[in-house]
Amino acid sequence: MSTTAVPPVPTAGTRRPDPSNPAPRVLSRLAGAALPIGVAAFVGGILTSPLATGDDRADYLEALGRDPALTELSAVLLHYGNLLLGVGVLALPLLVRGRRGWLPTLIGALLSALGLLATSGALFTDWFHMEMARELPIDQAVMISERVLSAPLQQLCFGLDPLLMLGLPVVVFGLCRAGVLGWWSLAAVVAGTALLPFSPADSNLVPALAFALIQLPLAVAGLRMVTRARSAA
Repeated sequence: MSTTAVPPVPTAGTRRPDPSNPAPRVLSRLAGAALPIGVAAFVGGILTSPLATGDDRADYLEALGRDPALTELSAVLLHYGNLLLGVGVLALPLLVRGRRGWLPTLIGALLSALGLLATSGALFTDWFHMEMARELPIDQAVMISERVLSAPLQQLCFGLDPLLMLGLPVVVFGLCRAGVLGWWSLAAVVAGTALLPFSPADSNLVPALAFALIQLPLAVAGLRMVTRARSAA
């Protein structure tokens, strides 16, 4: 006596993934591509940053006002570099398969994204500083700048660099634990961070190299996200 297998009937609460929906793959590709592009833009912004002759705020403002075209180019590159990195890093937890490394990747991605997106908005002040240095006496420009940047709520909005300094090593550590990246990537973050204090005042090459090392794991992770999305297609 033969029996006929009857396939189970999906209940109302059961949803099957729709393979014809390309949105997840497209979003993964876009987020993955945003990371290496963001790294390139950020490093370009560091390379084109106006060089200050000293370490105080007056020298910084004078540097911004000395060459407006260079100041604007650097600000645009840094703005979009931070913006693209902040958007792309939010998708990094999707690279983790399994439970190993998922929590530090998630926490690090959220902290890094918040710090990067806040920093992208802070670049708006470069235009104000540039015009103040050109139109006002330098002591008055310094007074206004210090008064604005020391406001507590301004720091709450745009002074979130500590989150990025914490979040980036954590997210890279999580990706290493998950096997997405090799441990060399965490070493690159540490090496770049250690290199930053040795940046000379007369060149942007050392800080550009340092940030390239720090952000290199993000670029590699982004390329792997694009590769996975293509394979899934």
